[in-house]
Amino acid sequence: MLGKSKILINDSCVLFDLADLNLLNDFFLLEYSFYTTPQVISEIRDEVQLVEMGKFIDNSSLIVDSNGDFESIQLIYDKYAGLSYADSSVLELAIRLEGILLSSDKALRNISKRINLDVRGVLWVIKELVIKRMISKETAEMKLKEYPKINIRVPLNEIKKLINDLQKE
Repeated sequence: MLGKSKILINDSCVLFDLADLNLLNDFFLLEYSFYTTPQVISEIRDEVQLVEMGKFIDNSSLIVDSNGDFESIQLIYDKYAGLSYADSSVLELAIRLEGILLSSDKALRNISKRINLDVRGVLWVIKELVIKRMISKETAEMKLKEYPKINIRVPLNEIKKLINDLQKE
């Protein structure tokens, strides 16, 4: 198995946001192993996003792990009110693979932190893309300004801070 820091477990909201920001191609070029669950894939309703996600699944950039134990997922689902079954499936996967959970979902992020899982979001992805020189600071700033337009629940203060940090560098 890969080291903990090399496995990224993706929930649907991060995948949707990265697709809407047109960052999926760059994202899947990062040096990580990318995993999700069938439950997350089943949440994709937009035909364009489904086709795009299928491309990454077909070329093995995104691994759909269906090895999750139903009982373990159900225990997580029953234990943590506010989590969907798909959220519970990625939480089980992150625990099982000891990976970094990527999520924008507040409840999932809070529970992950509470149980000491490493959890990140879209802002971390954008910062990683800049650090790895896969996108320019200008592109990152443009995407960060666009982000609140595609997702009304984004952390505006954190976005402003990241934009300021990028401009200082």
